[in-house]
Amino acid sequence: MDFQFSAKDQKLRKDAIEFTKKEWEGGYDSQILINWDHQVEEADKAINKFEKKLVKKGWWTMHWPKEFGGQDANIETQLVYKEAMAYAGAPSAAGGGLVAPALMLSAPKWMQDEFLPQIANADLEFSQGFSEPDAGSDLASLKTRAVRDGDDYVISGQKIWGTYRNNWIHILVRTDPEAPKHRGITYILAPLKNEDGEYNPGVQVNKIPDALGRHRWDELFMENWRVPARYVLGEENRGWYTAMTTLSFERSNIQASAQMTRALEEYIEFCQELKSTGKYNPLDNDQFRHEIANLRVEIEALRMICYRVGWMQSKGEIPQMESSMTKLWVDQQFQKTYKTLSRALGQYGNILPTQLGMNIPGEGFLNNRAFTSGTLSVAGGTTEVQRNIIAQRGLGLPR
Repeated sequence: MDFQFSAKDQKLRKDAIEFTKKEWEGGYDSQILINWDHQVEEADKAINKFEKKLVKKGWWTMHWPKEFGGQDANIETQLVYKEAMAYAGAPSAAGGGLVAPALMLSAPKWMQDEFLPQIANADLEFSQGFSEPDAGSDLASLKTRAVRDGDDYVISGQKIWGTYRNNWIHILVRTDPEAPKHRGITYILAPLKNEDGEYNPGVQVNKIPDALGRHRWDELFMENWRVPARYVLGEENRGWYTAMTTLSFERSNIQASAQMTRALEEYIEFCQELKSTGKYNPLDNDQFRHEIANLRVEIEALRMICYRVGWMQSKGEIPQMESSMTKLWVDQQFQKTYKTLSRALGQYGNILPTQLGMNIPGEGFLNNRAFTSGTLSVAGGTTEVQRNIIAQRGLGLPR
């Protein structure tokens, strides 16, 4: 089995890492700010500035079809690029998220012409309005209601666990409460804010602090919020199927193994610095050295599973079981890796990004990941859901 990528892709890997090191202001450690505190407006501006550089470089939409201005980059090239960007600590790598594929597949041309150029230029980003307090992993149980009134839908309900700071949102709403739960759902693009940057009437956003008091998430309340019906993606009452199609576009999870590899390397470098100064070095402990070695082997095995998902996609296959395997493994490996490294720091393992200036790996980013990694078993589909998909769709086991 040949795991080598083409010379062109290998060059892209090198170029992406060097580009990020040069152009991402603040470097890898600044992920402390951008990933964990959404009140830092300077971080938002820095991210968008970096994205504009990716647009100019031609990388931002390399994965888009040529008919929409992309490069039609193959799966192998996308895999190499995303892995390299994640390893280098880039805050963002590719544009469009879930919305661009949905627009390409399900929207009329006028809607594509309105939104896709803005997305391609990194001028427009959508918030995501899927999860609700009673509809997370069981998303089809969503209750947010949209009633047609002339040329508008009138929306009332609640969304949660998103960041609703963008001007637009892509949102799932129930338009037929009598239909089976996977039906009667409509997918809509909706303007959250007006031209002055203020939330539209009927929209209220409250911040949700994490356990450390930082602004990590938001909750969105909608009451008689009027949204133009022309912005429906796909067919009314068929939005579930449009949304599930878009979710299949991001499966490999290659970024996670790259991030963990980088964290492990930085940790070892930190320990070597401690040794050179005569301070306590966690790697002096034989048992811990074995734990580090085991983590490296497990992360590399995860990387190979991610490569398999990419390989299946390149063959036109749909890796349902395999993508759930990577999601399940990534969640567990994140928790194990970051908690193990943080624990071995002793008292330093309690230092977080809110206490900057300390000489520890990532200025507390490592410990922050250890602290928050428990949520991964719920976010994006619970561990139980992933196991069910593997068992039922992959192994053919009965319900």
